[in-house]
Amino acid sequence: MEKIHSALNRSTLADATAGIALPAYDRDSVRTGIVHLGLGAFHRAHQALYTDTLLARGDTRWGIVGVHLRERRMADVLAAQDYLYSVTERDGGTARSRIVGSLRGALYAPDALPRVLDAIADPHVAIVSLTVTEKGYNLAPASADLDADDAGIRHDVAEPDAPRTTLGVLAAGLRRRPANAPLTIVCCDNMMANGDTLRRLLLQFTELGDPALARRIAESIAFPNTMVDRIVPASTAASLADAQARIGLRDDAAIVCEPFTQWVIEDRFSGPRPAWEDAGALVTHDVHPYEAMKLRLLNGSHSAIAYVGQLRGRATVSDAMADPALAAFVERVMTEDLLPTVTVPAGYDAHAYCRALLERFRNPTLAHQTRQIAMDGTQKVPVRWLPALRESVAAGIERPALERALAAWLHYLASGRSDAGEPLTISDPGADALGSRLRAASHAIEAVQAAFAQTGVFGATPWPAAFVERIAGHLSALREHGTAALLTPARRA
Repeated sequence: MEKIHSALNRSTLADATAGIALPAYDRDSVRTGIVHLGLGAFHRAHQALYTDTLLARGDTRWGIVGVHLRERRMADVLAAQDYLYSVTERDGGTARSRIVGSLRGALYAPDALPRVLDAIADPHVAIVSLTVTEKGYNLAPASADLDADDAGIRHDVAEPDAPRTTLGVLAAGLRRRPANAPLTIVCCDNMMANGDTLRRLLLQFTELGDPALARRIAESIAFPNTMVDRIVPASTAASLADAQARIGLRDDAAIVCEPFTQWVIEDRFSGPRPAWEDAGALVTHDVHPYEAMKLRLLNGSHSAIAYVGQLRGRATVSDAMADPALAAFVERVMTEDLLPTVTVPAGYDAHAYCRALLERFRNPTLAHQTRQIAMDGTQKVPVRWLPALRESVAAGIERPALERALAAWLHYLASGRSDAGEPLTISDPGADALGSRLRAASHAIEAVQAAFAQTGVFGATPWPAAFVERIAGHLSALREHGTAALLTPARRA
């Protein structure tokens, strides 16, 4: 008979399997010093772990209150578990688990908005951090400015005390905060110059309705740039069962992820900060080279895996990397097309980094879904691929593999089906508009021209005719012959 496990919480913590690392500090002595917006699996497997390590080293100022902006379920799960959860790092047959105690609360903003705003306003809170994904910032991807026409932004400007958006919640909390209480806002999402970008967006938002708050933000709040790296798949029934078997307790918030983790933080803070470098983070004066490498080499290659993998019926990243033709294509995207577009930090072995990335992608124990990575492409592609392509075409350089990946994304949106004819689940608020443009065109060249005319994604600057023709040629080949035609190595011009 299957063993019945007790639920993970404070009262059952001592019943965890022997050898599982437990919080090495008195949780009752921990104060709240961080509010985190976007309390998903990534934060809990990344920044919250670095902070957990600091708490264990004796600095108990940095407990975290997490805020869910769009989903209630996990806030309820974490509350029922006294904000405890497990993280299991897996690579092949090797696994290591720990139970994390750095969370002091988990709030669902629509149901607990006064508490969320009070937490941001609390002068003892010195850090507000975010992982809300690219789409959580109401960013117009092509311009990198605030989408002031977004319905949520319009609502929050009109109703500043009842915000719905990330920027609106931040502004409302800051409005309540004492002006002399120092604060640093740490963006941990995959955007180039993410701290600078969030600062610009928040200033543009507050200038619409509260210029005095905008001036205060500009003068007193720090927005360091960061780079974060760890592959954290969404939980599945199998990963939850695996965690339960390992820790000996039922953990409905359990995370299984890769062992690799990296966090690079710009040394630009206002007021006190956690010594995250003592837990393994790199604090530096220049994050941008690390940002560009990760955003283009990891995230850009991940997107290529996702769209071509979906078209070829590969459900996970490791499935895609077990497909020899697709794996070779991804390696070309990464090492031949994207790597030449990044500035490598002095003394950094970029080729070793690429080899390590490809090996991480092959990890079969993560079950990272290509469908998950493919989400929100109209927000991700303009950040992960288009800047590299813009720079290259301006210099007269072709990027054959990356250009084919772009065509694959357009084909994915237009067809909505795999090579085998299976319907694909496309989760992207901008997909319908772009897909409709593609489907309405009679020929591939017209389809690409129509897609590139969507300036909210591709920008207002026209793309060169030769580039448009190359993308159209790849799209035509995809329509006639599927991804097999796409993956054939091309001779570089």
